[in-house]
Amino acid sequence: MIVNLPDGSKKEVAQDATVADVAASIGAGLAKAALGGKIDGAFADLDSVVPEGATVEIITEKSPEALGIMRHSAAHVLAEAVQELYPGAQIGFGPQTDDGFFYDFALPRPISTDDFEAIEAKMAEIVAADEPFVREVVTRDEAKEIFADQRLKLEHIDDLPADAEIVIRRHGSFVDLCSGPHIPSAGKIGPFKLMKTAGAYWKGDSDREMLTRIYGTAFFKKHDLEEHLHNLAEAEKRDHRKLGRE
Repeated sequence: MIVNLPDGSKKEVAQDATVADVAASIGAGLAKAALGGKIDGAFADLDSVVPEGATVEIITEKSPEALGIMRHSAAHVLAEAVQELYPGAQIGFGPQTDDGFFYDFALPRPISTDDFEAIEAKMAEIVAADEPFVREVVTRDEAKEIFADQRLKLEHIDDLPADAEIVIRRHGSFVDLCSGPHIPSAGKIGPFKLMKTAGAYWKGDSDREMLTRIYGTAFFKKHDLEEHLHNLAEAEKRDHRKLGRE
């Protein structure tokens, strides 16, 4: 079948080819660098099947969307680490943000920045294992069975429209409700740093449960992370509230 590329050219690929197959048909270097793609402008994972005649764009580290996708995957790794370290932890939502990512938890005990070293170490183990992020579509009943011990997820499943497609992401033994997109595997997550904790109401509703939000950031290059942390430190030095107190 024929697919279209962003530069207007066309490429012949096998029927039911994936985004990864399209990248490989363009070149081995692109296939290695690929983190995800777009099919007719919509984000897609590398294993997403491409329909005939679609326009396919390959996302690499250099793409403007890549950092956000990687940070979203880092949020999943954070949740996985917290669940391993704090049995019984309930997971909420964990999106990327303009300068990093966060994840909300209902935890069996309070945590603080003093716990970050252990959490970061566990995250580093998970990244080193380089397990793939696997997309799977499930029924509502299957989703409820998968998240039987996760009350926040069960509530969210009940809140979904009756005709909603329910997508999960498996990563090793960790599983989350998530439509994606994600990078292919955890090993492609760059240098990361946990930043702070805060309180956050479940689903942003002040009448609901207060959760613990953990903020972090991640970059593809160590230099970029170090520069970001330096800029934050410099901005804090110039904070008028801090200067006023002093």
